[in-house]
Amino acid sequence: MKRVQYLVMLCLVLLGQAGLMSLPAWAKLTHVSINQRLSDLGQRPTLRVNIVTQSVNLDKVQFIVEQRSGSERLMVKPMNSYMLLLSGVEEVEDGEAQLVVKEYLVNNWQEVKRMPLFDAATAYQQSKPVKPKPVKSNTPVKTAKTNKQPSQPLAAAQQSLASLPPVDVGDRVQQGCQLDYAPPQTLWRLGSTYAKQWQLSTYGAMLAIFEANPNAFNDRKINGLRADVTLKCPSAALKQRYQSADAARAAFEALTAE
Repeated sequence: MKRVQYLVMLCLVLLGQAGLMSLPAWAKLTHVSINQRLSDLGQRPTLRVNIVTQSVNLDKVQFIVEQRSGSERLMVKPMNSYMLLLSGVEEVEDGEAQLVVKEYLVNNWQEVKRMPLFDAATAYQQSKPVKPKPVKSNTPVKTAKTNKQPSQPLAAAQQSLASLPPVDVGDRVQQGCQLDYAPPQTLWRLGSTYAKQWQLSTYGAMLAIFEANPNAFNDRKINGLRADVTLKCPSAALKQRYQSADAARAAFEALTAE
């Protein structure tokens, strides 16, 4: 009789363990959606998302922005039990960019949802109609002469660069060296790639690339990197010029705000 009771208890224990083993280590997401997009096309991604889950573990979820130039995993900040704030550092320039949600299930990252980051109207802004050139008139137009002062962002950029070591034009390029540039790669991604190798901040690397290749940018503006160019490597002197991460960031932000 005792033997029968022992076998029954053993069976109950084994069944209980099997039931526990069949339960998932973490409850699956039952809902995820974009609540509000806080950034526009051409800006760094910032948005709120709604989630519904029985247990929140942010180590088990990834939110990734995918665009033609590459992908970036967003930083996650909980706002409450059902809403998260997502943010990134790389500008989204693709109107068809998507937000990809992945969850760690069965020892593997699995894609659970994919959502467009912009609506159709926003994506259409990428192809703006070209404005017709004004017709020239034979009547001369008098224009008042003004002493144009530099804008505040430009003045801030000039002030940030004034304290940096000067580099002659002929010493800004490393001879016989070209960057590994594959359009539509952005300047930010290119700078991020070379920053560690050059022991610079991403901002310093971007400024060094910009100053070494001024003709590779439309209207010589740092946010106008062309796709039909070959980029030369900046010289050691030019990279040394941007060793200060704070000064490089101030100069870059001032130039992009011009």
